[in-house]
Amino acid sequence: MPELPEVETVVRGLRPLLKGRRIRRVEVRQRRRFGVLRGSLARFRRVLTGARIVSVARRGKYIVLQLEPAANQVAPLWWVIHLGMTGQLYACPAAAPRVKHTHVVAWLSSGRQLRYRDPRRFGKMLVLRDTELAGYFAPLGPEPFRISLQRFCRLFRGRRGPVKSLLLNQSLLRGLGNIYSSEALFLAGVHPGTPAGVLRRPELRRLFRAVRRVLREAIAGMGTTFSDYRTAEGLPGDYQNSLRVYDREGEPCPGCGTAIERVVLAGRSAHFCPRCQPAV
Repeated sequence: MPELPEVETVVRGLRPLLKGRRIRRVEVRQRRRFGVLRGSLARFRRVLTGARIVSVARRGKYIVLQLEPAANQVAPLWWVIHLGMTGQLYACPAAAPRVKHTHVVAWLSSGRQLRYRDPRRFGKMLVLRDTELAGYFAPLGPEPFRISLQRFCRLFRGRRGPVKSLLLNQSLLRGLGNIYSSEALFLAGVHPGTPAGVLRRPELRRLFRAVRRVLREAIAGMGTTFSDYRTAEGLPGDYQNSLRVYDREGEPCPGCGTAIERVVLAGRSAHFCPRCQPAV
């Protein structure tokens, strides 16, 4: 599933192509019981048609497009998109061949099309009113780049669950998934199965800095592609070539040469070096 760096990469690629453009027309290929669109299809088409894209931003793992409504609309609107496991959102010339599993197409005033492709249809999109936006994202925790060290430390206080599982909990900290939580724990020298509440402040400080470092590196590398993820330009990411432990079970640790191991915690895999990240 695309994590914060992949979504941020898509947003940065789309922003100059979408900002200020008006949506001329919208086409949705939606199965009745299993589609990406949440809510009324008729309303989705109606409110998007004629709207102008004011901004393109990211909230956690979500892409959020602020819309200036058409003349017959009054309230500000927000087009919210989650890529799920296999979603791809990109802008291309209208004449470009349409790839299989393309479910949503928006014609833009620039002559391009904004297309959403999702082979497994685990992604979702919806349109929210301005008054609904804050409530929709209220269950999510803070952004890793905006949380303070003090608040970050409080997230783990008194918790017995594995630190890896807490990093994946979007209600505590938004944007992290399996890949970058494993990478951050390796940089911090923390075993993924360590009970979160036993971590001391020096360890939490290292983890705090490691999370930000890994995310910045991954954004610079345009994200990680193992299968479906593509940038807004349709290119694969490059950060998979820089991963230190994730998906490298049995390979030598880049720090000490010990074989990387894998463990399953709460149904999710975690990769780590048993020497650099000793169990507590």
